[in-house]
Amino acid sequence: MKLPLSPFKKSASATLALAAFLAVLGSPAQAQQTLAQIEQVEASQKAAAKTLAERMAVPSKLNCVKVFGNQSFCDCVHKGLPAPLTFAEYQVILTKSKSENQYGKMTKELQQAYDQVAPLREQCVAQAHKK
Repeated sequence: MKLPLSPFKKSASATLALAAFLAVLGSPAQAQQTLAQIEQVEASQKAAAKTLAERMAVPSKLNCVKVFGNQSFCDCVHKGLPAPLTFAEYQVILTKSKSENQYGKMTKELQQAYDQVAPLREQCVAQAHKK
């Protein structure tokens, strides 16, 4: 069950644009796929999905690759992202303060998920740099 995170969703578009810009500046060329290649993978994975849930999960898995262009990093983030959070919310958590994200108004469950994001990012960055 997804929890409503309206503060995150309101600023997700701006955050995605900023992240995309930063990814272009900082990603190693050999780890990048073209947007067209990623879209082809997305279409083939959607076609191969057997259930609605599988089809719906495909775009969220590939949004990270679309933004950062690093499959290893994105695999790590996707595997470790706490269940109530989306990739867009992950980005908002990392780019906004707790007060901007209205941390104090979140449920305890959501606060626990929120608190796992920064350590996950550090872990995934470290793993991606080893490869």
